Amino acid sequence: MNKIVVLQKEIIAIFFLSLFIICSADTTSDIYMIDYNQKWQVSTSLGTQMSGIKSEDFVSSNYSPLYNISAGYWFTPSLSILLGYKGFYFNLISDNEKHYYGYYYGEVVFNINKLIINKCDFSQWYFNIHAGSGYFYNYDYKRPNICANLSVSYNYRLSERFIANAIVSSIMGWDIYQGNEDILSGLSLGVSYLLK
Repeated sequence: MNKIVVLQKEIIAIFFLSLFIICSADTTSDIYMIDYNQKWQVSTSLGTQMSGIKSEDFVSSNYSPLYNISAGYWFTPSLSILLGYKGFYFNLISDNEKHYYGYYYGEVVFNINKLIINKCDFSQWYFNIHAGSGYFYNYDYKRPNICANLSVSYNYRLSERFIANAIVSSIMGWDIYQGNEDILSGLSLGVSYLLK
């Protein structure tokens, strides 16, 4: 089955599960209301990634660290633009080498709570969908590639300026590492800081 179709099904399932979880959490405390004078946001996260999404890819030797740093600007309560970097290396099931790369990306971020389910009060918990593309450089191939990225993030407002994030992400492209449709899937935890 096509990797992208499988990924789309997983993202749709995660989305509907998130709506259920978010709708069941009703918080009305003013401290958690997002202040949209805080339009700038810087974020960092650490996690794990793997190459591929087939059943044979789920082996411990295929997992590697995932580092992500980004900065963004909220134009409206429901729309943001984000620029970021992901790296440093990924593993393959075909060898024991570290395959170093750098991925520099831009993406549009949609706050789903504001766009779709604004009836409930989600000031403490909220859910974002990220979609974009970027410049992928594989240091083994010594050549660039343009890839797409798609992510979903679950966000929890810790304080006026700090937000905790859990992010499910993917970098998708042609010939990232094996000469056809390739994907690097990741899961990371991080924190965002809001600037005035």
